[in-house]
Amino acid sequence: MQQYFVDKEIQSDEIIELDKEVLHHLIKVLRKDSEYTFRIADMNGKIFHAHLIDDKRCKIDEFLDENNELDCDITCILSLIKSDKFELCIQKLTELGVKRIVPYSARRSVVKIREKKKLERFEKIARESSEQCHRNFIPEICDPCDLKDLKNYLSERNYICYESEKNISDIDRSSSVTYIIGPEGGFEDQEYEKIVSMGFESISLGKRILRAETAALYMTSLIVGKNQ
Repeated sequence: MQQYFVDKEIQSDEIIELDKEVLHHLIKVLRKDSEYTFRIADMNGKIFHAHLIDDKRCKIDEFLDENNELDCDITCILSLIKSDKFELCIQKLTELGVKRIVPYSARRSVVKIREKKKLERFEKIARESSEQCHRNFIPEICDPCDLKDLKNYLSERNYICYESEKNISDIDRSSSVTYIIGPEGGFEDQEYEKIVSMGFESISLGKRILRAETAALYMTSLIVGKNQ
């Protein structure tokens, strides 16, 4: 069943106006009418059934008592990589349940984000992926950050994925986890040392060298498995 998000609080039996993009998708793309029931999630993560009543509005039906979010809040600090790969990561990390994605301008990052439109595209991908997988919330896409800003995203447990003696199997169950994935070419030595000094624990993802997008998804999957 199709799901959409609205940026306000809603309640059962309320009639609300839908934004143009949602209406276009329902009426023009899916060609649905007033008989079609769909899901709406509000700003508080509450999910409802709803149905169209005309070409602008819908009626909110019953509340759905479900929580599709993880018990562990996961923040992925992902070094900027090629746009198509970064966008794939946003989509898949959203499906896996990540709460926050932070684009990181690593010293060896070739890609830079300067246009507001690029961030808007990232946010749209996160929204559409959240709708597809029926999440209660859309993950936050943060502004791109530099090395000095990483301390602002510390969680209960913090990891940097690197060539380390400590294996990923040694990570502990936690209520919140932040991890950093390097760019193509990896971290510079001084950059790595500075990140570790901030409180990020170095951890290995195994014997093989993984691409950034593979490492991000693999690390998230392992954290999710540890916290189920």
